[in-house]
Amino acid sequence: MEANNVQKKERNVSLDILRILSMIMVVILHYLGKPDLLNFAHVDKFNYVLNHLLQALSIVAVNCYVLISGYFLVNSQFRLKKVLKLWGEVLFYSITIYFLLIVFKLQPFNIVNAIKACFPIITNQYWFVTSYFALYILSPFINKLIYAMNKEEYKRLLIILFVIFSLITFLPSEMLLDKTGGYGIIWFVCLYLLAAYIRLYVDKEIIIKNRKKFVLLYILSAIITTIGILILQYIFSVLNYKDLSGKLLGYSMPLVLIESVSLFLFFNSLEIKNKIIKKITLFIAPLTFAVYLIHEHPSIRNILYFDILHAQICYNNQYGIFIIIGSVIGIFICCIIIEYLRKNVLKLIEKMLYNKKGNSINKK
Repeated sequence: MEANNVQKKERNVSLDILRILSMIMVVILHYLGKPDLLNFAHVDKFNYVLNHLLQALSIVAVNCYVLISGYFLVNSQFRLKKVLKLWGEVLFYSITIYFLLIVFKLQPFNIVNAIKACFPIITNQYWFVTSYFALYILSPFINKLIYAMNKEEYKRLLIILFVIFSLITFLPSEMLLDKTGGYGIIWFVCLYLLAAYIRLYVDKEIIIKNRKKFVLLYILSAIITTIGILILQYIFSVLNYKDLSGKLLGYSMPLVLIESVSLFLFFNSLEIKNKIIKKITLFIAPLTFAVYLIHEHPSIRNILYFDILHAQICYNNQYGIFIIIGSVIGIFICCIIIEYLRKNVLKLIEKMLYNKKGNSINKK
């Protein structure tokens, strides 16, 4: 009972705000990427630079999400109920969206896609979900490793992992141990270990004292990344060589890692006292995962960006950045509402079953 109370006291609402911000950033990345708003052939020079800067500022989203998870899971117990709940949410949206599109004749029925919709995690329909599931299942064993090491051993392990999976990621893919660029379980484990180290060994007072530096480091890293991408794109185009500038945006790239950790530490240094902000944050945060499941469903991507939002109007539009931000916020709010309704309908069904059949049915 006491341990649970301590955990609740330690819960930092500011990290829930970062969780919400990270999901908004995920939508931004997808909005920029799917309609190809980062292609010089489609957009004017001003929007081209601005879109790349927005991408660089948002590329930390997945890293931050995993850092938050590692920060809390290192002191948490594995719960099968949480795994099943998450699996149920993924399955619900995967099946429901697919078959709704079939019913409304927005896409033809395909037996392979139908099977994938029914088994979204093992078929890697959402790459992040598949990797996150693996991470959560491995978390009890990772925690055992963490608590078996002393601080110095832990620090050496992090340095080794940083060198192997981050520092040398500029090398050709075939020469790397992790060829995914951070899109997978290997990098997720590295981030988990880093976040756990921060939780266990980094003095909170030091983080608070360097709050402003973390913000500057985050912004500076994003600007340097943007400049690097633009310079490389120009060089590759002049040399008529394949554009490899996107490699700078790999989740495991050193600058992206620095940017991610800086933003994470900044939010970790904040203490939210405003009750209204706390209330809004605690209401929205549990609903954010559904934003990813809905807007990034394999069957809805092209329909969402081209047929519903008409993102192509941003190609050469002086108000393009405002259209992007407005559309992203619209996607986020709509998905939040859908998830809120889903949860409340489920609660209503559970309540009806409880009243009719008793508590055992309700639990099932």
